[in-house]
Amino acid sequence: MIRRFVTLAWTCLTSMAISNAMELQYPDIWDADTNPSITLDFDWLTVDPGFGGQPFRTRALGGSVPGPTIKLSPGTILNVQFRNLLTDQPESYKTSDVGRYNMYGDADMANLHFHGGHVSSVLPADDTTLVVHPGHSYNFTVPFPEDHMPGLHWVHPHHHGSSSLHLVGGAALALIVKDAPNSLPKEVENAEEKVLVFQDWDVPTAKNIARKAGDAAFASSLNTIEGGLEVGQRFVTVNGMYQPTMTVVRGVWQRWRILYAGWQDLPLKLFMETNEAGCELQLLAKDGIFITDYPREITKTIPLPPGGRADFMVRCSNVGSTQFSALTRDTLTVVSQGSDITRVDARDGITSSAVPEDSKNGTNLLNAQVTTDLTSWQPASYPDYLQSVMEMPPSDGCTCPFVLKGYGDTSRMNGKTYRSGNNFQHTTYLGAIVQRELVGIYEHSYHQHIYPFQLVSGFEETEYFHYGDWHDTLLDEDGKKSSGVTTWVIRYQTTDIGGKMMVHCHNTMHADHGMMAKEYVRDMMADVGGSCECDIFGPISGAGLIEDDVGQVTVMGSVKEEAAKEEVDENGGSTISYCVAVVTSCAAMIVSLLLD
Repeated sequence: MIRRFVTLAWTCLTSMAISNAMELQYPDIWDADTNPSITLDFDWLTVDPGFGGQPFRTRALGGSVPGPTIKLSPGTILNVQFRNLLTDQPESYKTSDVGRYNMYGDADMANLHFHGGHVSSVLPADDTTLVVHPGHSYNFTVPFPEDHMPGLHWVHPHHHGSSSLHLVGGAALALIVKDAPNSLPKEVENAEEKVLVFQDWDVPTAKNIARKAGDAAFASSLNTIEGGLEVGQRFVTVNGMYQPTMTVVRGVWQRWRILYAGWQDLPLKLFMETNEAGCELQLLAKDGIFITDYPREITKTIPLPPGGRADFMVRCSNVGSTQFSALTRDTLTVVSQGSDITRVDARDGITSSAVPEDSKNGTNLLNAQVTTDLTSWQPASYPDYLQSVMEMPPSDGCTCPFVLKGYGDTSRMNGKTYRSGNNFQHTTYLGAIVQRELVGIYEHSYHQHIYPFQLVSGFEETEYFHYGDWHDTLLDEDGKKSSGVTTWVIRYQTTDIGGKMMVHCHNTMHADHGMMAKEYVRDMMADVGGSCECDIFGPISGAGLIEDDVGQVTVMGSVKEEAAKEEVDENGGSTISYCVAVVTSCAAMIVSLLLD
């Protein structure tokens, strides 16, 4: 009786102490299996993450920041009607203007990238050279293969010149390829899933980019942000919220699916500054690919690269709170409560009842069950494109370099700036074992489309980075400091998808300035003449090129979606505002207990 009373009292005090914090909310779920055609609008949205000052306008996907989480099964064809509902700013700079290519511009032009998906880069799929002008739309058809690895990926605009503007403003959403039933350990399959989208709001840098792009609308909006001077007006949000609180049940495993929708060359550096709740993090997957040595305990800073994802099983063993920081800033407070307390929703003071899977509001603490330790596990099999190439030598001529170097106007890949159309750096072919030697990965983040890559050599292993792990985005800020090594070696096999493959620094400021390149995977095998070529730096021709995929850039100029735009205007748009309610039910619970 006394022990339970103390637990209740402590929980109440904790709740009162965090009453000025917001309970973490979660993005809506859009299930592409049950809704095969999704409409995804790109438009202005008024938001108030809690930075201080007035709410401000930013560009958003799907009506929220971050946008709704899309879920689908392997084998699903994802149909997305992408509608650019923005209005062109005539005075903004255009990358087509003389002397402005590989510079910031095209503030209101956009497209979509299905980051991490093992999907085609040929239209109507994931072709990031597509240009969708304001007031126009494009219907994406993106087949996810039957053997696609289940995992966490994401979707964001990727137009060359405006990628930074759109990502710094929060235009991103998670995409989850579902796990097959009964394919996971029970403690993972039964764990409550939490999608956590971390976003970096560097306001001074955003203002500078907007100014250089002639994006007066966004620059003016950012000027309404008044708070955060003590952190240089650089904020980190979780699910669009600044410094929220997350309530969990002591001793119960959760599956955290973390997306770092980053756009600068800084790892997330997720770290437990204090850990009274006794939380532990066990790594399950990286970049949407299960590791082979699960559970892998991570006790130090998590160096998640910008654009990277990671799945963790998380359990907090004590009643108490744990403070997480990211990018060295206080970011998320986790409050661990006893299993006999129902969480009070910090938005409205209403106690939770039954909470369904994938709910937005959190956990039902009364129904939660304390679980046992995790068991070792790896998938029964990996798809062909994820078969280990650690012991397989690269195919003849297929070892090529990528040197990422420079900043701003000097941003280069292999000494060259990006050129659209028929301009390629390297070529491969279907079935090739491809090796890339990366230089500059300690200060630039490397990302490639279509094919994830395996970490082969050239670095010092850490808790997070192991030889044999798979990634599609890589940054090792501390690697050179600890080992002195400057070249990372990665390897992958081009198994089944041909076409152009974008590679670039995931610091989009560098990519917008030209630190981006194209490879081409010829749609042919070695037995019919497929071969690799490095350092082309120009046009390609010959067999294995997919029609309309090499030199053509598609620019959408279809009829403006007037009806949709009018509907949005009539509804007044959407405003995200988070209100905080003081926890009021604790005293009632304690009184009730005493009366018992």
